[in-house]
Amino acid sequence: MKVIVVATRKSDASQDEIAPYLGPESDHVLAMIKQDVVREVYSRSDGKGAVVILECDDEAHAKEIVSQFPLAKAGLLEAEYYGAKPYRGIVQHVK
Repeated sequence: MKVIVVATRKSDASQDEIAPYLGPESDHVLAMIKQDVVREVYSRSDGKGAVVILECDDEAHAKEIVSQFPLAKAGLLEAEYYGAKPYRGIVQHVK
């Protein structure tokens, strides 16, 4: 299942607090891409975080995965999770 994660850096976190985690965060995401867990990742245009598309069992599994990200472990990240399935408008026309 694909799960879309909208990750937001905590609003009260300063850039100085976040900076030490950015390198490890990038390394972790790259490792997850190599494991086919992270399928896509984008920086948000508002600069407040990222959008990540995960391949996992369900939203609970996605929460477990994101909890291992360095920014999440440091308590500097909030996330919203949206399970996704094939668009029904296309699925009903494909046989």
